[in-house]
Amino acid sequence: MKTSLLRQFVVSVAVLWLLPVAALPQSKAKSAARTYSIVASESSFWVYVGKAGLLSGLAHNHNIGVKTFSGRVIIPEAGASAATLELNADTKSLTILDKEVSDKDRAEITSSMNTIVLETGTYPKISFRSGSVSDLKEAGNNNYSFTLNGDLTLHGATKRIAVPVTATITPQQLKASGKYTLRQSDFGIKPYSAAGGTIKVKNEVVVNFAIVAKAT
Repeated sequence: MKTSLLRQFVVSVAVLWLLPVAALPQSKAKSAARTYSIVASESSFWVYVGKAGLLSGLAHNHNIGVKTFSGRVIIPEAGASAATLELNADTKSLTILDKEVSDKDRAEITSSMNTIVLETGTYPKISFRSGSVSDLKEAGNNNYSFTLNGDLTLHGATKRIAVPVTATITPQQLKASGKYTLRQSDFGIKPYSAAGGTIKVKNEVVVNFAIVAKAT
C-alpha cells in the first residue's frame, strides 16, 4: 500500500512539473530553416555621391543605381538572429539615375566611373557576405531591426562593415531596407576629380537599398 501511494505521489509531481513545459507557446520552438532569393526586378540599390571642391557649385550630386545583382538570405532553425546574406553585383551595371544630366555628361561620368574609379575591367564584381546579426529587436507584426555585420569586397579590397537594417519577415517573403556610409579610400578607390581638383566628389558615399526576397 505504501509503495502504491508513493508511486502515485511521484507521478503527480512529475505531471505538475511537466505541465508548464507543455504549455509553452509554440513561438518559442525552433522554426524550420528558410531560404529567400532576392528578386532584382522588385529590389533597388543606389549610391548617393555628393560633390566637393572649390568649384562644387558647378558640379552635381549624383544618384547611381546598381542594375544587375543577385543574392539570397538564409534564416536557419535558430531564427533571425542567425540569418545570413550573400549578395553579388556587377560593377559594369552601375548607371547614372539623375534625369537632369545631359547625355554627353552621362557618357563621360559612366566612362570615368568604369575606367578610372571602379576599374571594372579588373574588378568586375562587388560582393557582400554577412557574418553575424547584432542588436536584434522585434517590433511586432513580423517586423525587425538589427545590424548586419559582414565582409564587403569592392575594388579588390575586403573590409568588415556594419549595416543597420529594418526588415519584415514572413514564411513567404522578406523585405529589408537600410543605408550605410562607405569611404571610397578604404577600398583603394581615389574619389573622382576634375579641373585640377577644384571639382570632385566626396570620399564618403551613401549606399541605399530596398530588397524583396521570396522563399524558395
